[in-house]
Amino acid sequence: MKRLLHNLFLPLFAVTLCSGACSDDDNDRQPKPSGYDIYTAGYKTPSGKSVATVWKNGQELYALTDGTNNAWAYSVSVDNGTVYTAGYEQQGDAIVGKVWVNGALKYTVAPASGSAYLYSVSAANGSLYVAGSEDTGGALTAKIWKDGAEAYAYSVSPAVSQARAVTVSGSDVYAAGSLQSGLEKQLAVVWKNDKAHFTLTDGQTDAGAIALCADGRTLYTAGYVGTQAVVWKDADLLYTLTDGSSSAEATAVCRSGSALYAAGYQVDGFENEGVVWKNGQELYDLSDGSAQGSLPYAIAVYGDDVFSAGTLFGTSRTAVVWHGEEILHTLTDGTGHGEAYSMSVVPLYK
Repeated sequence: MKRLLHNLFLPLFAVTLCSGACSDDDNDRQPKPSGYDIYTAGYKTPSGKSVATVWKNGQELYALTDGTNNAWAYSVSVDNGTVYTAGYEQQGDAIVGKVWVNGALKYTVAPASGSAYLYSVSAANGSLYVAGSEDTGGALTAKIWKDGAEAYAYSVSPAVSQARAVTVSGSDVYAAGSLQSGLEKQLAVVWKNDKAHFTLTDGQTDAGAIALCADGRTLYTAGYVGTQAVVWKDADLLYTLTDGSSSAEATAVCRSGSALYAAGYQVDGFENEGVVWKNGQELYDLSDGSAQGSLPYAIAVYGDDVFSAGTLFGTSRTAVVWHGEEILHTLTDGTGHGEAYSMSVVPLYK
């Protein structure tokens, strides 16, 4: 599989549950949940066009678009029972960013000339924050929007930047993504409010930050350096998850108690093999034994319950949710393509 670059028709970015509050330090002190409500966001293609979709517990909750145009839901976040979703829709030659609340369109991000791609949403402090990129004049600029209005822009043309994840800790807004200037190698970057906070790589090889979570004052970022899947803790490399012999990326990161979990993929032969890692070591791979590969985009952990969401590859792409190594929900029926890009898990207590 080729490096995850921006591609309109094959969107492949993990904007995960853990781009919000990713740590659950109280896991060991709370009773075991009696169950979970699992929300996932992605797309289905029932009639050829991609329809932005949200599922709950394996059943379709919202079809966010009507199938007239291609559209994708990249991020879902549930806060106090309210379901927030971000994504984008193709409208003619332009891409229009969209934010939905409980299935209804709330905000549209549409530059006067160009396109807007929204990848991550986080509700905090009574406001709604969205990370993405705006394309004007052929140059992508990473941006954060707050309640539908631009809050921060992170590069100036001709530099190219993309913001893949956003999280809010206290009064500070953090974003993770990539920055490239001219012919230089792409850098993995974390921004804080309006400035670069950490430049995670040295520019010797292409790199990118894909997922982000905040644990108090500590930031964990998942992504890639060259062909290796990696996780950073603040500004420092924490884990190199793969050996670089084939292309690999960490697409999600989540902390539970004292353990740090990541999900992503590595290429095995001609297939993408989905993998879950715990504290830098492979925990298991994700496959049903018949599909031609898998790729998780999101991960959530409560105690011994590890959930991930993503795609099974075969004759079609199938959106799925895993519980541990086993498929818990198959979200699309295989008659068309479908993928799950994001997940929000709500624990239930009796």
